Amino acid sequence: MNRTTTTTRSTASGHAYYKITRTTTDAQGNKHTETTEMVDNDAIKHMQDNDTPNKSRFGLRSLASPKSLFRSTKSAPKGQDNDEFVHEALQVHNDLRRKHGVEPLRLNNDLCKLAQQWANHLVTTGALVHSKTKYRNEPVGENLRCQSWPVTGKEITETWYNESKKYDYHNRQLYQSETGHFTQVVWKNSQEVGFAQAQGPSMNFAVAMYYPAGNFLGEYEKNVFPVK
Repeated sequence: MNRTTTTTRSTASGHAYYKITRTTTDAQGNKHTETTEMVDNDAIKHMQDNDTPNKSRFGLRSLASPKSLFRSTKSAPKGQDNDEFVHEALQVHNDLRRKHGVEPLRLNNDLCKLAQQWANHLVTTGALVHSKTKYRNEPVGENLRCQSWPVTGKEITETWYNESKKYDYHNRQLYQSETGHFTQVVWKNSQEVGFAQAQGPSMNFAVAMYYPAGNFLGEYEKNVFPVK
């Protein structure tokens, strides 16, 4: 016997949400349940492909690439407390920076506090937008992440770093779209960093703030290097 339950809704912040739960009974009478959830573009596409009722009310923008917002409860990572999240993010950042031959970042508690303030703000607004935070009278570099499942320091760092697959080291004099998170992670001149996370009712946010900031035009060749 198979039973499928489907739920669709729109959150207060204007995100499409789709959930499907499948319960199956095997030959021995044991029940097995698997739940899959989708948000934003994934939810909209699934509803369009499957003619889900009321799909017209989801006229929404995407906060990230559709594939990155898909999850199944079988593989969803567990959440982390703030200390674990911060130190894991720092460790993975520095492991990746080492591959590119640049010095490790130092954790800065003031930047962590500023990042936490912005992460909390993002939860209240539900919109993934950059801050205008300054530290020592200079704008900070900033990487953001938003997803429906709990964030971890390792996952968010590797998600940003995976943009390296699109980076062309032969054109480092130019800005390259969809690679800015990666280049900030490995930017040589960035020396300090702060991390924070905040959990909302339907979306979770992660913020990293870097000092000095990276991603300056004309400086990529001096700050972004291939893997050694």
